[in-house]
Amino acid sequence: MSELRVPVVPVPAEALCADGRAFSGRVFLPASAASHPGPTRPEEWLNGPAAFFPFQLDEPGAPVLLNKRELLWLSVPAPAFEAEIADLAGVATRFVRIECGVHTLTGRLVVDTPESRVLDHLNGPEAFLTVWEGERHHLVNKARITRVVDRREE
Repeated sequence: MSELRVPVVPVPAEALCADGRAFSGRVFLPASAASHPGPTRPEEWLNGPAAFFPFQLDEPGAPVLLNKRELLWLSVPAPAFEAEIADLAGVATRFVRIECGVHTLTGRLVVDTPESRVLDHLNGPEAFLTVWEGERHHLVNKARITRVVDRREE
């Protein structure tokens, strides 16, 4: 049956759940994407239709299944090519502070144009929003956001 498995790429991740529990481990992204060369990007995968996903904890044992709706956010390393994109001139970002209940994170939200509003991205169709913080991407569950402060500049 191994020939029926989808090839995957393990990605280190940290999950923060709505009940306050945090998990460190790995998620498994498809090794090839349908819309571009290379592996599926974390935000593409997390915004997919599946309600649950396997999460391999750092501690020994079988993977656990996490419910996407119960995530506050999933943090993953920023892919190298996206870090290069962020350094290019003309990429518009907004510095934001996002609050999910008592949990807070800050970082940069990539927007389409300098005139784009954070509100437009919050009201977009995707369930998860990507916030860049240094070399980490936080994939934030928009349904769990209680408040966003658009800081314009850091």
